[in-house]
Amino acid sequence: MSVYNRFDPADRWVSLQARSGRRLQSAELNEIQSLALHRDKRMGDVIFGSGHIIEGGQVFVSPPPGNEAIIFPASVYFDGMIHDIGEKRIPITRQGEEIIGLKIVYETVTHETEPKLLDPAVGYANFGSPGMDRRKASPEWVLNDPAATPMYRLANGEVVTAKVPPELEGFTPVLARRTHDTSGSFLVSGMDGFIEPAEGEYVNLVIEAGKAYVLGYEINRLVPTRIRLRKSLDARSVSDEVKVYKDAGSGAEPVYTLNSKPVKAIREITARVQLQTDVTRQTGAADPLPEEAVVDIVRVMYKDKNYVKGTHYQLVDNSVDWSIGNDRPAVGDTYSVVYQFMRQMVQDEDYRLDASANGVAWLNKMRPVPDSLFNVTYDYYLARKDAFYLTPDGQIRIATGQSDVHPPLPPVPPDILELGELHFPPASAEVAVVNYKPKRLTMLELRSLLDRLERAEYNQAMLELERSAQIADPTTQKKGILTDNFTNFERIDFGKGFDAMIDPANQTLQLPATQTFEQLTFESGESVRRHERLLTLDYTEQVVIEQSYATESLNVNPYQVFGAQATIRLTPSQDAWVEQTVVSNVVWGWWDAWWGGSRTETRVILDEHIPFIRQRVVAVHGEGFEPNADNLQATFDGVPVALQPAAGYGAGTSPGTVKANGAGRFVASFTIPENIRTGTREVRIFNYV
Repeated sequence: MSVYNRFDPADRWVSLQARSGRRLQSAELNEIQSLALHRDKRMGDVIFGSGHIIEGGQVFVSPPPGNEAIIFPASVYFDGMIHDIGEKRIPITRQGEEIIGLKIVYETVTHETEPKLLDPAVGYANFGSPGMDRRKASPEWVLNDPAATPMYRLANGEVVTAKVPPELEGFTPVLARRTHDTSGSFLVSGMDGFIEPAEGEYVNLVIEAGKAYVLGYEINRLVPTRIRLRKSLDARSVSDEVKVYKDAGSGAEPVYTLNSKPVKAIREITARVQLQTDVTRQTGAADPLPEEAVVDIVRVMYKDKNYVKGTHYQLVDNSVDWSIGNDRPAVGDTYSVVYQFMRQMVQDEDYRLDASANGVAWLNKMRPVPDSLFNVTYDYYLARKDAFYLTPDGQIRIATGQSDVHPPLPPVPPDILELGELHFPPASAEVAVVNYKPKRLTMLELRSLLDRLERAEYNQAMLELERSAQIADPTTQKKGILTDNFTNFERIDFGKGFDAMIDPANQTLQLPATQTFEQLTFESGESVRRHERLLTLDYTEQVVIEQSYATESLNVNPYQVFGAQATIRLTPSQDAWVEQTVVSNVVWGWWDAWWGGSRTETRVILDEHIPFIRQRVVAVHGEGFEPNADNLQATFDGVPVALQPAAGYGAGTSPGTVKANGAGRFVASFTIPENIRTGTREVRIFNYV
């Protein structure tokens, strides 16, 4: 059976017009549907864009050792229609980049597979007869399918980017183009990078949560991102670097530092060494020595007689040649020879690599001839510079540079937002991060900059007047006049009770201030009622209006997408504190004329940025978990923490865990681990089923 459909958007059909007296064609019914679907798709694409998640669709990757991604129920606009998709568990490998995509499979349903499609009109001639077939769409989540529309991107088991509502993707390009034309790509907040140690040859680059606009498109990263990077372990070879060996005598043997560092490994050392051996006189003119590459014969001695080089013997082809004289030992006599030859030294027997000094340390077996040269062939590590940037689709990418002694910064692609650069020292985990902070300025910040510029112009004019007055006015007329730019302590008299603070960067003077932060606590009382974080006066509920009869039903969730997840609440959810450091100011120099010596003042207090969160106890309230869920454990920024259940709640079977009650709730507390960076941090509560 054939299905006819002549609809083609290129024909520009607007509607089908029925004419009296003409029969209805099956193709025309199909064309009416195709025309309506095409019109809906055009409008939907303008508003949403294909693959847009309207509701639900949260993705959760199970923690190790679990290897699956859970996608909660979702409503997705795709190919002109809104499809409802149930929960799906997809096995993943946690290796490299993995793409979870959406694929729509279309199939035709006939009365043969679905008997309910037969005509249900009882009492009519066509009862039980077949009618139209149905075209069925079956959406499904698939992994690494090139034919699917990419929806979620995972890197080593971590969700990197995901499509989340609500984005009107048809309008977004227009707004993005206008934003980019006026402001370019910029950072709103966060997304600073820093380095965390990792195992083996790697370090972790951590990118803070933040918000940015790239090519005008909003990128909002809610949690920090960790990227594993390899240290700078590339090496370069140096061939035959020359060193002069000095005899240390009875003292400690020196370490011969190599020119290029840090040294990775020594490949080869050739040195001129001296050896004494016994040689038996043979019938020919020359007696071969046991070593090759002989460079000199120092002494030949037989019994108590020393033979003279050049008169009695000479060096020829690694042998003692007696052909130049008549005075020589008899055939079969054994004589002693001291000679020097070039030897390839043996590592860990003749020498070793001193990694701390990046040099050659000689051992006690065999050493070079004093004041002779030895050649070292070795490898040394190189440095590297990388760049990290943000792409328009929300990915953080790394541009890896070329390793070198003085490495250049690698080029980055166009149409991205550069976030910073990474300086990798040779074979070291002490990676330096330079954050560009390409942050946009608000009108208030621009106003502040304008005010600072005006003050700078005013101060510059005052300095010019002061300089002119100092040059032109007589000294006697300057009595009682004092100027100070508040950048140093030169004009401060500490003996008169000076107790203020100076900010040299902003050139300001401030009186001492004491700052204290108090955590508000709630004391229960009869006149106060608490609603989680909100306190109100006590009240009595009273029914004002009541409707005990239903008039109609309303489906508040038309897509049947629930996506229920457990929720947690932290108390406190944020923290603020001030740490003060007392800096001693040593006054010397011209003070000697007044005080007779130097003295120390400890009156200057400097505030600085604290990079780590202070350790404190945090309460966590959880709800929406499975009833009686056991072994609920927690991590703070990926670091496991021990949960201590509150009164009325039970501990889990495993140490450091808690158990939810019958309603799926629990209250517990934990202590923030040490060395956790300040900023937005992720707290996760989970268990293994």
